[in-house]
Amino acid sequence: MSETATLETLNKKRTELENHWSSQLQKQKTLEGDIKALEEKVQAQLQQKIKSEDDVLGTLESKRKDLEKRLEELQNQQETRQALGEPTPEAAENTEQVQEQPAEMAAAANTNDQWQNEETKEKHKEEKKRKWV
Repeated sequence: MSETATLETLNKKRTELENHWSSQLQKQKTLEGDIKALEEKVQAQLQQKIKSEDDVLGTLESKRKDLEKRLEELQNQQETRQALGEPTPEAAENTEQVQEQPAEMAAAANTNDQWQNEETKEKHKEEKKRKWV
């Protein structure tokens, strides 16, 4: 009987160990599945962040190119004016007209020129706004 009791105790212990082993294997499979799902979520979030950053970078590069182009245009205009060494034809005509006109008409012309300059400045500002938008 003692051997039967020992054998029975050993069988119970073996069954408990096999159940524990089976439980650990099941936990391992569950954890591996959880890790895989979490890794996929992390990758998806990283891809979304990368896409967002690509969009931001594209916008910034576009703005930089626009600014570089605008700067180049301004530099070309300035170089052209310096190369000519003369005031623009419109400015030269306005100067000649003002010198020939009596004092009253000169004052009226100056007022008109200021109005036209303001109007030109406003148009230029609107064009800038359109270019930046």
